[in-house]
Amino acid sequence: MKGLAIRWGLSMGVLLAAVPASAASWVACGNLSQINANCQLPGYPSTHYEYGMQYNTTEPQLVTCSYWNTGMRIYNRLPFVVEGDNPQLGVRWGGFMFYTGTLAPDDDTCPSGEWRHQYWRLDANNVVLSNLFSNGCFGTTLPIFCRAR
Repeated sequence: MKGLAIRWGLSMGVLLAAVPASAASWVACGNLSQINANCQLPGYPSTHYEYGMQYNTTEPQLVTCSYWNTGMRIYNRLPFVVEGDNPQLGVRWGGFMFYTGTLAPDDDTCPSGEWRHQYWRLDANNVVLSNLFSNGCFGTTLPIFCRAR
């Protein structure tokens, strides 16, 4: 029994060593409408802070803001369980994204300063599907969280 406990303790130590520690606690630092054209929050540059959002989760999820060609997108980095209303029938990996100023016509319908929401998920071949469902436009009502790097 003692050997089993030692092996379990060692394996947990290896697992914990493989999980990076967070630099700091999350703090509310702005809202979605305050993200500027360089995907930055004023006073919280991404060179010094990570950004997070709470959307269908109880804790902030680490997000990335990108500006590829036209417009900006902010999305969760790590997928979580979506489409799991009946887990016995299966669940999928996915998450949320918000976008503005893109070529998609639906973000043009959002008021100034707001971003279009869209769910995304991975299909069986790990291809990202993003034309699933939208909960509309968000801006000042959706907080952004920051933590020091």
